[in-house]
Order: sequence, then structure tokens, then C-alpha cells
Amino acid sequence: MSSETHSFEHEAMTTLFEVVVAGEALELARPAAGAVFREIDRLETLLSKYNPGSDVGQLNLLGPGQSTRLGFEIIECLEAAVWAHDVTDGLFDPTLGSGFQWLEIDRENFTVGWSKDGKGEVDLGGVAKGYALDHVTELLEDWDVEHALLNAGDSTVLALGKEWTLGVGGPWGEKAGITEVKLQDKALSGSGTEVKGAHIVNPKTGQPAKRHLAAWAIHPSAAKADALSTAFMMMAPEKIEALCKAHPEITAFVVKQDESVLKIGV
Repeated sequence: MSSETHSFEHEAMTTLFEVVVAGEALELARPAAGAVFREIDRLETLLSKYNPGSDVGQLNLLGPGQSTRLGFEIIECLEAAVWAHDVTDGLFDPTLGSGFQWLEIDRENFTVGWSKDGKGEVDLGGVAKGYALDHVTELLEDWDVEHALLNAGDSTVLALGKEWTLGVGGPWGEKAGITEVKLQDKALSGSGTEVKGAHIVNPKTGQPAKRHLAAWAIHPSAAKADALSTAFMMMAPEKIEALCKAHPEITAFVVKQDESVLKIGV
């Protein structure tokens, strides 16, 4: 494998995406990254709730008892969100508490809609960036790129191919002796109050999440890691421990209010 490493950046989904390609010549790495960024731009047009013409926009315009055919991308993204909702007892909610119980997904017929009993409003902001990283791995395979690091705004990172070393924990991690993790074919996602403040809302109470200062999740899927790190901000440590025990592919790092750091599933 060549020792060359090339990094490329692109703004999308209100953040900065980065593609780092290792072991390939610039002549291959640059167009491969360009293809990745074009696909992320396309996904943004499908998954943004702010665009009424997007797949999410069309879903949110439907009334109770209505459904519509949509693309496989929103189906896959919603399925990751539904998985996270189920394993976190509803603390990750793609409807932000507005009516998840009425969401209906028919993968076989590519339809999504609402039951006759009511409707909610879908917001995939907590999972879409991670889903985009998962989705573009197929593109990199098409370009014969084996070793890459995909970064969505420094909040979700997917490591492919070789083992990559990533920083984690910030000032809390330094205090606890956790400053880096090694990832290979896995994703790391983080959530916290340090940068954006109390921006995570508990869908069950409608109030800002206050249980922890920060949380990170590791999972083979970037979409699921993205969702889990959000939910971990609201989950009691014993609940996170039970989840990691039931799903050994999950690792969690949690900074409690007293700034102590828990390592779960390590």
C-alpha cells in the first residue's frame, strides 16, 4: 500500500464533510472524493425537512391515513432511526416526540406514511449525516478505494479499511486518560453540550437533555452511531450498560455531570 494520504473537504448538510484517502495516488483519490461529495449533495436534497420537495418534505405533507412511494434512501435512513428508537426506549425519535407511533414504513412497496390514527413530523437531522457516510462507502468500493476516513463535521466519523487512530474525549477525556481510540470498519459519533449548548431535546419531555455533559458511541454503522450518541445524552448509565451488553458491537463513552468518564462495552 502506498504511503500517500490525501484529504478533501466539502460543505453539505450545514456542516463540513471530509474525505481522507490513504494508499492511493492523488489522481484516483481526488475524483473518488468528488463522487462522494456529489452523492452527499444529492442525499441532502432528499433528506432535508426544510425542502418541501424532498422525500422528507413530501412525507411531512401527508395527513393521517396517507402514504406515498419514496426512494430507498429515506427508507434506509428511517429504518436506522427506527432501530435506534427501539433500542433506546424512544429516547432517539425521528419525529422529535410529535408522533412516532403513527409512522408506517413498507419497505417492500417503497411506501412511507402515517396511520389513520394520526401523523407526526419527521426530522432526520440526528441520523442523516451518519447515513450519508454509510451510503457512500459503496461509491468508494466502485473507485477501488480500500482505506478511507469519512468525517461529518467532526461529530461522526467512519473508518474504513486500515486501522485509524482518532482523538476522543476532549478535556474530559484527558482528565480520565481517554484521548484516542482506534477504529477499523467502524464509526464513532459524539454529542455534547460544550459546542452547541443544550441543543439536544428529550422527545419524551420536550426539555433539553441534562443527564450528561457528552457522549460518544461506536458502532459498525455511522447512522446508528450518530443516533446512539444522541440518545446516550439522555440515558441512565445502567441503561447504556444493558444496551451495550445486549449489542456487543456497541461501545459507549459518557461524561457525567461531575465530569467523570464512563467507558462501557470496551
